[in-house]
Amino acid sequence: MTAMGWADVLTLLGTIGFGVLSAIIPLANAEAYVFTTQLSRTVDPVEVALGIAVGQTIGKVLLFYGVRRGKNLPGIRHKRAALRSRPAGPARARVRAVLQALLALVGQKRWGLPITFVAAVVGVPPLYAVALLAGATRMRLVWFAAVVLAGRALRFGLVAYGVDGMGWWSEP
Repeated sequence: MTAMGWADVLTLLGTIGFGVLSAIIPLANAEAYVFTTQLSRTVDPVEVALGIAVGQTIGKVLLFYGVRRGKNLPGIRHKRAALRSRPAGPARARVRAVLQALLALVGQKRWGLPITFVAAVVGVPPLYAVALLAGATRMRLVWFAAVVLAGRALRFGLVAYGVDGMGWWSEP
């Protein structure tokens, strides 16, 4: 194993930074980043998978924490109270019912972490939505972060090694 040079450190920091960006802004696609780095062979598969997973975890924790703390801000509390006092039409009532069911499911000790893990690995349900829902429940931040990191590392490891194993650039 060789010592990391400045270029390696900057690449790792850039990978983590892109992971944070892609966790908050879904248009910045983390899978495309991993795929591209492996096609160009610029970063080791383990380094890119772990770097992007750490960045994604940081971003999802920011979303989680934003919901957890943001719902107590005075302006948000006032807006929520005003929305609750308005009569709900049929569409809004259905959306509220679905959100309440999802909140109850993600908030359960039995199902919250497995749902989060599946979302982190497979992407169904979307991890973005799960992070927001989990922030509104009693799920512990430490457990949420650990499960997201494990799931994302697995997901991006599979992508990185899948591209690396295709051998598109190998010589005949």
